[in-house]
Amino acid sequence: MKPNNNELATTFADCSLHFGGPLEASMFLLKVGKKSKIGGFEEVIPGLCFGARNSLDEAAELVKRGTLKSEDFKFFVGYAGWQLDQLREEIESDYWHVAACSPHLIFGDSSDSWSESLWKEILQEMGGHYSELSRKPKQDI
Repeated sequence: MKPNNNELATTFADCSLHFGGPLEASMFLLKVGKKSKIGGFEEVIPGLCFGARNSLDEAAELVKRGTLKSEDFKFFVGYAGWQLDQLREEIESDYWHVAACSPHLIFGDSSDSWSESLWKEILQEMGGHYSELSRKPKQDI
């Protein structure tokens, strides 16, 4: 049986809602660990899948069955997106730094300072020049 809105709200009541960007569609990420092939969700990187509003029912069922916990989800309102060529050009123009990622970096710890420290942590893990950037005050970058 499909969960209703009250069941969805109860299932994910302890989950934070994050701002993902100015575009309207909402989405969520789910940390799947070694269960990386979960039907109905697209794997983004090993151990991390993507879901959209139309897959919330399936996500709630995974929690209900004990396959995942509500803490394995991060919800976002909105997203940021680019056309493939636009993003490629911006990367080539050094507007962006591309880095490998892991579910640990995305989910981090649950403290409020997580989002503020994420960029610094990623730069430090990249090492070299990027590590130096992580120690500069924001206004100098």
